[in-house]
Amino acid sequence: MANPIWLTVLVLTLGLTLHVQAKDVFAHFILDNGANFTQKHWNRDFTAAKSASIDAFALNTGYGPSNTYALLNDAFTVAATLDFKLFLSLDYSGDGHWPPDQVIKILQNYTSHPAYYKIPGTNKSLISTFEGYESLNDWTNIKQKVPDLFLVPDWSAQSPESLVKDSVVDGLLSWDAWPYGSDAMNTSADERYISALKRADKPYIMPVSPWFYTDMVRYHKNWVWQGDDLWSVRWDQVLDLEPEFLEILTWNDFGESHYIGPLHENELGIFDYGQAPFNYAAGMAHDGWRDFLEFRIGEYKNGSGKGRIGSEGVVVWYRLTPGWACEAGQTTGNAVSQGQRTMPPGEVLTDTVFFEALLERDATVEVSIGGGNASVGWSGTPQGGRGVYYGHVPMDNRTGEVVVTLSRDGRFVAQMNGESITTKCPEKLTNWNAWVGSAMANGTNATTSRASVEKSGAVAVLVSGGRRGGVLNTVISNILDWTES
Repeated sequence: MANPIWLTVLVLTLGLTLHVQAKDVFAHFILDNGANFTQKHWNRDFTAAKSASIDAFALNTGYGPSNTYALLNDAFTVAATLDFKLFLSLDYSGDGHWPPDQVIKILQNYTSHPAYYKIPGTNKSLISTFEGYESLNDWTNIKQKVPDLFLVPDWSAQSPESLVKDSVVDGLLSWDAWPYGSDAMNTSADERYISALKRADKPYIMPVSPWFYTDMVRYHKNWVWQGDDLWSVRWDQVLDLEPEFLEILTWNDFGESHYIGPLHENELGIFDYGQAPFNYAAGMAHDGWRDFLEFRIGEYKNGSGKGRIGSEGVVVWYRLTPGWACEAGQTTGNAVSQGQRTMPPGEVLTDTVFFEALLERDATVEVSIGGGNASVGWSGTPQGGRGVYYGHVPMDNRTGEVVVTLSRDGRFVAQMNGESITTKCPEKLTNWNAWVGSAMANGTNATTSRASVEKSGAVAVLVSGGRRGGVLNTVISNILDWTES
């Protein structure tokens, strides 16, 4: 007869294993911005996401667009062939209220599809929302009509302490992914969610985002939130908190400038429809922000330093014009619509070049802006020396080409020649979006804005040093004559 103590240990062990395996990573996909997608486009984006170790897309769709089902049919068909997963995120804000009968209809259509994402260890279909708290009472009936739903909404305007008490809520997603004003990003909101959810034994989907800038007259949106080194800092916070799930905001929200997916000119209709003063995403690929995700997500799932490094490399991002060079276009830092005190955008976003390096061990970095070299220290380094290092260099009113050069043990590693910083602005307005460039040690340029990359000659660079949380005051000297090495 089996020893009941050992059975108890076995059950507890299996429970812990399932909890660890539940660390899946999603990317938020705006279906309206894929309105022209064919199966070829879905294949392209799903393949890029899988390469970055993303497990599933949260397909954001509002109620009403006539092409919703056609787009979803293609998406689920292609996802099944690639073993990629999808789930629905019903948007109650953009196109208004979702009638409960239509929620039931769309869920009955797709939750049984083999590509629909299930909560690990269960047969429950994940369903999320963007806003829609006023429809809370709809979900009791919806869950009765569509079995095995797992509702994890974003109802960020409500307190997590009150939401977790409702039995219809199975977990919570926060949209609190950006810091207030010029403050550094902290985890107080995340910790509040985690504390409330833990007491109710419910999971948390933690948001991770690199940037935020929007200027859309139609939507009465014109503000920035602090990006700067947010992408780097936020992934460190993920390791500290170890939430059950992550959601990257976003894959393709070009209008809010926090896209990490491929940039294609025929998908930027939102700028005309939203009556933007100019297209601030054109030529501003963000693909480099995906380059280290395989490692970052591996760390999240397996522990600090335990991600895969296929190749060392560098990612660099910065704005192409200083904040003082052109008109702000009535853009504010913070948003009145979010109940925030506004401030000039130049007080929120700094005139700085930011960079990350994925490294097996220490290296040396030099940054040049317009020919003026700057010695570089690190603002963040990985424990044990293996992983993602990050740092920054102020523009200091300099303009011209940005060049980042890395070396190790006196030998050249790599170099990135980025887009020039200039004082010329589109429509004489400051573009508060970020330009992102990257490259790998083997010479592979991972920035997928091919036209932009070829134009800029962006290659990329390797760097390293120090301890996480400290600053390594490394002075770069005796730079090699690269042409002779």
